[in-house]
Amino acid sequence: MKLVAGWGLVSALLVLRVQADVPAEELSEIQNKVVRLVMEKFHQRDIQSAYRMTSIVKAKQVYNSGIFVNVEFLVKQTSCHKHDWSKPDCKAVKNPRTYNCFGCYKFEYDSHAVISKVDECILTRNLKAGRQTQRNDLCKEVEEKEPGRTNPGVYSFRKTD
Repeated sequence: MKLVAGWGLVSALLVLRVQADVPAEELSEIQNKVVRLVMEKFHQRDIQSAYRMTSIVKAKQVYNSGIFVNVEFLVKQTSCHKHDWSKPDCKAVKNPRTYNCFGCYKFEYDSHAVISKVDECILTRNLKAGRQTQRNDLCKEVEEKEPGRTNPGVYSFRKTD
């Protein structure tokens, strides 16, 4: 009985650790690049305020025919104007709008040129299970993208007489 209770506690702690936020200091250089690219795109939207990253929900990096990076993070509305989003003195406002952002990028090994990408920021209250499943499917497509290759049927050929 003690052994079962002990393993149950260990399992619960492991689950909590996996679902806990990732400290921003632990992000690799290329993961930080993905966060920056997603934030730049987000601030090109028709918004008035700047938003600041407050926590990292997930960070994954895989080396497979390129470098695949999947980052999910939360951003909160600040008192700064949207063009000042990267300034360190921007503080979150009271009752801020919170967005859940994610980016899945595949880079070439040497040049770090983008091979394929998908990114999105939506209000946290709009992130439902179905939306998360769509995001995961889109990320899988980005991860499986091969550099310099196209899928069969992308080009059509005309048969000569």
